[in-house]
Amino acid sequence: MSGGRRTGAGRDGRASPAQPGGRGPGAARRLTGELRAAIEEVRSAVLVLAGRVRAAHRARVWTVRGYGGWAAYAGAEFGVSRSTAYRLLDLAAAAEAIEATVRREAGLELSHAWDTGLVLPVRAVVDLKDRIAELTDLIAERLADAGASGGRPPDAAVVAEIVARSVADVRSRPDVPTAEPAVVHGPDSRDTERWHSCVARGRDLARQRLDIRRELGLLALQVAPGYLCDREAEETLGILGEEIGSTAEQLLAARRYALTGDPRAVEAP
Repeated sequence: MSGGRRTGAGRDGRASPAQPGGRGPGAARRLTGELRAAIEEVRSAVLVLAGRVRAAHRARVWTVRGYGGWAAYAGAEFGVSRSTAYRLLDLAAAAEAIEATVRREAGLELSHAWDTGLVLPVRAVVDLKDRIAELTDLIAERLADAGASGGRPPDAAVVAEIVARSVADVRSRPDVPTAEPAVVHGPDSRDTERWHSCVARGRDLARQRLDIRRELGLLALQVAPGYLCDREAEETLGILGEEIGSTAEQLLAARRYALTGDPRAVEAP
C-alpha cells in the first residue's frame, strides 16, 4: 500500500469526523445564515401579528363575520384553540403597552427597537398579563435613567436591552396581592361588613371552582394526553363525560385549562 494519506484521515493519521451528506464548514455557515434570517422573519412577523390582532379585536370583526365572540371567530377562521385566541390578545396588549411607553419616553418606534419573540415569549405573556402596568412603569423609569445618564434618549439597542431586562425582572418578582377594593358601602348602601363578607366568600368559591376545573383537566389528560388535538381527544372525553356526569366540551375546556393555566379556557365565550 502506498504511503499517501488515506481519504478522511487527519494529520495525525486518525480519521476526521464524518460529514453527513457531504456537509462541511461552508454548508454549516450557509445553514446558520438561513436559520438566522428565518428567525428574524419570525420576530418581525410576531410584531405584525400583535398589531393586526389589536386592530381586529377593536373592530369586533367577529360580529360582522357572524360569530358569538373572539374565541369562536379565531377558532373557526384560523383553527386555533380558545386559550391561544386569548393569548394572542394578551400578546397584543403587552406589545401595545410597551410600544406606547417606549414611544413616549424615548421617541422610538419599536419595529426595529425590540424583539417581541425574544422578549415576550408565550410563557412571559401568561406571567405578565396582570402586571403590565408594573412592567411599563419599570421600563419608563429605566428609559428615563438611561436618557439622563447619556444626555440624550437611548438608542434602539439600549431600549431593547432595557425592555428585555425589565420583563425578566418583573417575572422574577413575587406577585403582589391585589389590594382590597376601596368599598365604603355595598350596593344600595348595604351593610359594609356583610358586603365584604359576601365578596370574600365569592372569591373563595371562584377559586374552588377553578381548582375543581383544573382537577378535571388533569383527569382528562390521563385519558387524552396533551399531544392529542381537541378533535382527537373529543371521542374519548365524551365517553368519560358520560361516566362521570360531564360532557366532552366541558372536559376539553378543563383539559385546556390544565395545559395552559389560563382561567379563560373554562369561561363562557
